[in-house]
Amino acid sequence: MNNANMKEACRYRAESVAYEFKKTEELQRLAREFFGRSGSYQESDLFSLLKTMQQLDPKLSRTWFFRGTTDSLRLLERNSTVFRKMKLSGAELDYMHTLLDSINNYHFSGTYNEDGNTYWTTVEAIEPTASRHALFGFDILLTDLHSYFAEFNGRVSSYVFIVNEQGILLSHPDEKLLGTSPLPKEELDSIKEVLKTKSELEMMVHSAFLSSQVFRVYYPLLIGNEKCVIAVNVPQYGNKEILDEFHRYTAMIAVITVVIFAILLFFAQHKWRKEYRLRRKIERESLELHLQQLKNQINPHFLFNSLNSLSVLIGSDSVLAREFVLKLSKVYRYLLETRNESLSTVKEEIEFTRQYYFLQKIRFGEQLDLMIEVSPDSADAKIPSISLQMLVENAIKHNQVTIQNPLHIKIYTRGDWLFVENNYQPRVESSEESMGVGFERIRAIYEFYSHEKFVCSCQNGCYVCQLPLLRNR
Repeated sequence: MNNANMKEACRYRAESVAYEFKKTEELQRLAREFFGRSGSYQESDLFSLLKTMQQLDPKLSRTWFFRGTTDSLRLLERNSTVFRKMKLSGAELDYMHTLLDSINNYHFSGTYNEDGNTYWTTVEAIEPTASRHALFGFDILLTDLHSYFAEFNGRVSSYVFIVNEQGILLSHPDEKLLGTSPLPKEELDSIKEVLKTKSELEMMVHSAFLSSQVFRVYYPLLIGNEKCVIAVNVPQYGNKEILDEFHRYTAMIAVITVVIFAILLFFAQHKWRKEYRLRRKIERESLELHLQQLKNQINPHFLFNSLNSLSVLIGSDSVLAREFVLKLSKVYRYLLETRNESLSTVKEEIEFTRQYYFLQKIRFGEQLDLMIEVSPDSADAKIPSISLQMLVENAIKHNQVTIQNPLHIKIYTRGDWLFVENNYQPRVESSEESMGVGFERIRAIYEFYSHEKFVCSCQNGCYVCQLPLLRNR
């Protein structure tokens, strides 16, 4: 992007300089047309025309008019109010006649020296060369051209020099070099290539004027029949300063953008965390309320099922019924002690389940069997309170428990899971009413305390329930 901008700036600078010479050419063409239409050249008309040319083109140092039938020319300096009649020597007169005879397309331009000053001149023939009728010209002192371009360009980050086909500098920032040919052979070869190809040439060179590297672009310039070259030079240290400033602004914008983004991100995260905590609080309160409602149903549920079992036992064996009531009181004491707890250790749940199994063993005898294989390292892990008793009770309630089809229940651990498994032999019709709160309570507790889920399924003729072990709770 920087190189493209630099090339565009060079092109604009070269076009601005070329325009100044084209403007002088256009004024000279208009003056030639005026002289061509006039049959006589009155002093007042000549003065008005040449003075007007100076006013329209501030570069002009002086204008002049020469009639081929005289031995003098009329010269009008920039700040003069009258013509200066300049008598020509024999050599000078011969030179003017030579111009009249040899000028191509009525136009000539070049340089000449006078009293130690170098002028660039552009000359026009008014009539065909055979009549040797008249010449007029615009002269520009090279130091005046230097001052004009210095004021015209103002403060820019590049400099321009103009060189003609002979290698003579017509314009240069160093006034001492004007009218001289100080360019080395390598540079003159580059200029000849530009004049030959009539195309621009870019290169990185060492500038003797600045004593540093510059990016230089040569542009061809045709002034009438004279071939010149405009060289635009962009110092690299100036370019580096521009790039450094661009980098500073870019870094500043980047820092400000990052800071603004960080602030917005902070407030967004703060708002998100606040909403998340509020949502979690609402969800937790909802789960706690749901759990509390389930807890309130557990004790009546267990008592309801136990009384059902006792009613059956009273009718068949009053002695066992009495013993059942004693064991039931101990079991119910545990229910009262854990009624406000959601979790209990595996050890406590196993002990409670053994007491419950004793009650059921009194009722079913050899028709019911319970085997427990729990690893010692799982004793302190936690599971939902009364969950094992509920799963054992569920197995007894929904499966056949007879001499022909005894029920085998197994409780064991594998890794971080506790399994309750029984042989699957469902009753055709269940004689006991289910309140449906046991499984729901276990699932709700796991949803509250863990991402792991309580799972029940039939596998290979067995009904298996899997309870995740909650450690560090």
